[in-house]
Amino acid sequence: MRAPLSSLAFAALLAASAAAPAAVVYTPLSTPLTTAPNPGGGCCDGTGVWFNPLTGYAEERGFLFPGTLFEDGKFFLLLDTSQATPEALIYTQGFFSRGNGVIYASSTNLNPAAFGVGATLGPGVGYQSPGAGYADLGPVFGNFTRGRSFIGLTLRDPSGSSASDVFYGFADITVNKDYSVTLNAFAYENVRGASITTSFAAPVPEPASWGLMGLGLAGVAAFARRRRPG
Repeated sequence: MRAPLSSLAFAALLAASAAAPAAVVYTPLSTPLTTAPNPGGGCCDGTGVWFNPLTGYAEERGFLFPGTLFEDGKFFLLLDTSQATPEALIYTQGFFSRGNGVIYASSTNLNPAAFGVGATLGPGVGYQSPGAGYADLGPVFGNFTRGRSFIGLTLRDPSGSSASDVFYGFADITVNKDYSVTLNAFAYENVRGASITTSFAAPVPEPASWGLMGLGLAGVAAFARRRRPG
């Protein structure tokens, strides 16, 4: 029975490593998209930039909202001009109860955190409680100043069974002088719970996300050793 069991274990390890290849899914925009003024503040006007890292979708829209408004991983960037001072905002269009959200700065600073290049986004970073905070990026509220930086994202894996089944990702944005927001790129790590590192180019998976593939390769090596004569 030893040989069949070894073969089965070997095949199972190979299948496991093949079934979940670790990869950062990075989507750069050949033409970056910039938010136009939204006089409705987003509540009754869809003017702005919409994107979804899970599907690769991104577009700049006018007044009408997208046909599919709520879906896992969808976000809405806008320049709210309904107040005396224009404010940059990001709304989460995936359901909070499913784990979709942004990473807030802290439990006492409930606006999206601004991250620089090389930041690691994953479990324990910032404050993660979808729907607990606010949408403001700045300038009246929020943590973003003019220039290029990143928003940390939590994206519900649609195949998951709970709100903890999330991917970590980011939106690469530029906050302009008038606080309009330009979306340059977005990305997510396709292994649930694995961290991702912010970058202006396609980032590489974190070492932890290679664990399953490494297990499969270890199985290959162990099987080969067992089969070696002598």
